[in-house]
Amino acid sequence: MFILSPGADPFNDINNLVEKLGISKFKYIALGQGMEGKAANTIESGAMRGWWVMLQNCHLLVKWLKKLEIITENLTKPDKAFRLWLTTAPNDSFPLGILQKSIKVVTEPPDGLAQNIKQTYSKLSDEVFNSCPKKEFKPMLYVLSFFHATI
Repeated sequence: MFILSPGADPFNDINNLVEKLGISKFKYIALGQGMEGKAANTIESGAMRGWWVMLQNCHLLVKWLKKLEIITENLTKPDKAFRLWLTTAPNDSFPLGILQKSIKVVTEPPDGLAQNIKQTYSKLSDEVFNSCPKKEFKPMLYVLSFFHATI
């Protein structure tokens, strides 16, 4: 479980890990109104088939989290490769059962403008950085990174 602070998003890091490890099935769902059924089905299918499943923004469906707790408790003999990743903003209403079973990671954006820009650049490969033949690309990328870090 990733407990998010403003500006932090672990999705790209998890996606990179999936690619690095060669995980064949990675399903992610951004939770919101009406996504409860899809999320439940994806977890159950993923548990049987060994998928990695990521539910983003769990804090948006606080009422459904009780059902999520029941779903996770009723998983009998999940595949050894199955992983359930959750992201949430800090929330006092999160079910205790899920919290107790989870490894909790607090993600924070780097402190300071320079560190934030460096983090953005670190997520770009040399191939992406040098792929555009336009000379304006690199300065525009810097301006966009600077803007993102400032916001």
